[in-house]
Amino acid sequence: MMRWNGFGRSVAFAAVAGLGFGAALLVLAPVLGATGAIRLLLIGSAALYGAGLAPRPRQALAAGLVGSAGGALLWLLPLGVMDTALGAAAILALVRSGLLYRARPLRGCLAEIGLQGGGLALAAFLAQGSALSLALGVWGYFLVQSVFFLIGGVEARAHHEPRDPFDRARAELLALLR
Repeated sequence: MMRWNGFGRSVAFAAVAGLGFGAALLVLAPVLGATGAIRLLLIGSAALYGAGLAPRPRQALAAGLVGSAGGALLWLLPLGVMDTALGAAAILALVRSGLLYRARPLRGCLAEIGLQGGGLALAAFLAQGSALSLALGVWGYFLVQSVFFLIGGVEARAHHEPRDPFDRARAELLALLR
């Protein structure tokens, strides 16, 4: 599975998501209606991004399941596009800072509020109704999300697979040196 758990890869995902959103919208809108297609693509792109942020395959599976379950619930609710975007952003924040990466709780909350708020504000500014502007809005949202890897103080959650004694001793030594 392709991962975008770094700044450069996340920026690349933003570009692909914007292009893919525009193309998929043109295909899905006749089938689901414009609002239904936009909602489905917003939920799907947030869940896919969340799963791709995982540093390890098992974490990607867990993030994908949480994102998909939250997205399915979001899809079943009778919401508009803006409410769906807010819900998808909340699911992404939960997956990223709740499951995949750890930071101090206040720092994690403030980082997610800033990134999600900034991303949604840029997306709302760029998305003015046409398929191209909606694709630009998705691109802008995920571009802001890429900043997560530049803010520092964020590290992947510990992986709980058994390690050999040498690796365990090395990790303990590094922890003592910090």
